[in-house]
Amino acid sequence: MSEPDPCSLSGRCPSFLDGDLKAPVAHSLARSNSSSASSSDSINHAAFQYRELFEMNKKRSASAAGGASGSSSKKRKVDGVQKYYAVRAGFQPGVYLTYPECQQQTSGFRGAVFKSFVSKQDALDFVAGKKVASAIDEPDKFYAVAVGNPTGIYTDWTEASEAIKGIKGPKYKRFATRAEAVGYIKQFGNKETIDALGEEGRSHPAPEPEPVFELQPEERPAKKTKPVPDEVPGLGPVEDVLNIYTDGSSRANGRAGARAGLGVYFGTNDKRNLSERLPGLPQTNQRAELMAILRALQIAPLKQAVQILTDSQYSINCVTQWARSWESKGWKTANGAEVKNQDIIRAVLARKEEREKAGAGTYFKWVKGHATNRGNIAADQLAVAGADLSPV
Repeated sequence: MSEPDPCSLSGRCPSFLDGDLKAPVAHSLARSNSSSASSSDSINHAAFQYRELFEMNKKRSASAAGGASGSSSKKRKVDGVQKYYAVRAGFQPGVYLTYPECQQQTSGFRGAVFKSFVSKQDALDFVAGKKVASAIDEPDKFYAVAVGNPTGIYTDWTEASEAIKGIKGPKYKRFATRAEAVGYIKQFGNKETIDALGEEGRSHPAPEPEPVFELQPEERPAKKTKPVPDEVPGLGPVEDVLNIYTDGSSRANGRAGARAGLGVYFGTNDKRNLSERLPGLPQTNQRAELMAILRALQIAPLKQAVQILTDSQYSINCVTQWARSWESKGWKTANGAEVKNQDIIRAVLARKEEREKAGAGTYFKWVKGHATNRGNIAADQLAVAGADLSPV
């Protein structure tokens, strides 16, 4: 029989918890009750926090019980099942049998991509860049914070709770899928909150032009950890995923006379690095961001797995979340308007599908823009330089 949820529909929670979680929860409930005993937001917040801590405690207890079983095997197991740690992008890509080995290949590697599986074949497919639906480390909870500081979608309750701490009338909810969390923020968030998710795209001022220079992301020698032994059929290092940084820039974005450029950065002194003027009209930042992704996929080898690293959440959402809905509606928005930039979006999707048919995965990762990521900085400078080129 499954263990019942400690917080019933009445909103009341039991007055006990195992171990060291009792004090924090009691403190949370007491603080909530003392601040505003009649506030439904406070009660819901306390109950929500209690439930998350309770579930964390269950996992901790289960883990402790497993450790007390006296197993001498060095292979990490979950419920008696061997886990396979697939490193797609790391110092030495491959499949590993323990998490510490996986961590040695990914810790400190910029843009590392790795997941764990219970199936050896799934792990191999993931490393090879193929689509795999059975990753056991996929987030199973998404916390949407529509009113908080900062707002956004979180996969960790500790981070989400910090975003609503001290906020008057916070608005947040837990979901099983990211799509549901996005829908919640669209429903209850203000324009700024929705814009942060990329719904309307970003429109920060373009930086002043700087000299374009080549940068190499920080690297360190791979540690001497070996992948799964060679005698195990099919396991071991595979070709690394190709990381490509893309960016777009537009001077006077959204105004008459705007000039937009795009940048694609493969690496130091790589002949494939690209700085181009955005063709056609309108000369917007969003079109430049999308065109940079398209050009990267056109240049990259058709049969090699690729990861696009961009600071445009709008672009990522266009090609990974919203496109399916738009396509089903004849490329119309929910309001019946034509989807903006659909010519580039559809071209990206077509190239992505072509790559999938060739056996190569195409992945997207958001990186913080105008910060310390050297690949993003280089792509941005290429884009800024592209905006200065003659119109095409």
